[in-house]
Amino acid sequence: MRMKLFSCATVLLFSLQVQAEPATRTTIEKFLQVTEAANMMDQAYQNMDQMTAQMLASSGLDISKDPQIQQDMQEMNALVRAELSWDKMEEPLIALYGSVFSEAELQDIIEFYQSPAGQKMLKRQPELMQGTMVMMQQQMQSLMPKIKALTEKQSAARKAAQQKTDQ
Repeated sequence: MRMKLFSCATVLLFSLQVQAEPATRTTIEKFLQVTEAANMMDQAYQNMDQMTAQMLASSGLDISKDPQIQQDMQEMNALVRAELSWDKMEEPLIALYGSVFSEAELQDIIEFYQSPAGQKMLKRQPELMQGTMVMMQQQMQSLMPKIKALTEKQSAARKAAQQKTDQ
C-alpha cells in the first residue's frame, strides 16, 4: 500500500514538474515575434506623441505656434524612445515572460496568436490601445479637479495642524 502511495506521489510530482517547465528563450522570442512586440512598442510611442500633443492642447498650449514647446516635446519623446527602445527592453521582456509563463503555457499562447482570432486581436490591438488612451485621458480630465480639491483640502488640514502645534 505504501509503495502504491509513494508511486502515485512520485508520478504526480513528476507530472507537475514537467508541466511547469520554464519557457525557453527560443519560445519566448517566437512569442515576441508572433505578437509583433517591437512594432507594438513603436505604435505605443506614436500614441504617446499624440496623447502628449492632445494634453498640451487641452491645457491651452498651442504647440504649433511655439517652437520651443515643439522642441521640448521632441527632446522628451527622443529620451523616452532611447531609454525604452526595443534594444533595451527585449532582454528584460524575455526574462519577465520566462518568469511568468511555462513552456507549455507560452506554446498555447503562441498557438492562439497564430489563429484567426489571435491575428484579429493583434491587428486590432493598436485601435484598442488608442481607444484606451483616449478613455484614460477623458477620465483624467474629470479626475484632475477632484485631485486638486483633495490636495488643497489636505494642504489646508496640514497647515491647520501645524498652526495648532505652533501655538
